[in-house]
Amino acid sequence: MSKITAEQARDELIALFQAWTKAVGAVKDYSFMDRHLAEGWRYVDYSGVQRGKDEYLELVGRILSYTQEIRRFDVRILGDSVAVVSAIYRSTAELKGDVKLDNTIHCCSVWEDQGGVWKSIVHHTTKISDVS
Repeated sequence: MSKITAEQARDELIALFQAWTKAVGAVKDYSFMDRHLAEGWRYVDYSGVQRGKDEYLELVGRILSYTQEIRRFDVRILGDSVAVVSAIYRSTAELKGDVKLDNTIHCCSVWEDQGGVWKSIVHHTTKISDVS
C-alpha cells in the first residue's frame, strides 16, 4: 500500500461504514463481511457482549432493519496500513422478536489495509448520551 493520508482513509472508511450499514440491514450482504472482517475479527457491543465473526453473523441474521447516522468520524493512520477510527453515530434497529433499538454509539475500530482491501480487526462500541 502506498502512503495514505488520514483524509483519504477517512473517505474510504466512511464509505465502508455506510456499506456495512446496508449489509447488515434488510439486504444481508454476507459477502461484505467476508471481504471486510479480518481473520480473528472481534466485536464488543455497547453492553459488553463479545463476538467473533460467526456470532456476529448470527446477530445479523436477526436484524430486520438497521440505519446509522454518522455524527463524527475521526481517523488516525499508524504506519502505512493501519487506521484507527473513533466515531459517533446514531443507530436504529429492529430485530426479530419485536426488539427495537435506538442508541447513540461511540465506536473505536482498528482497520488494516490488506492487499488493497480495508479489513476490520476489532470493533468496540459504547452507548453514550445523545450528542447532536
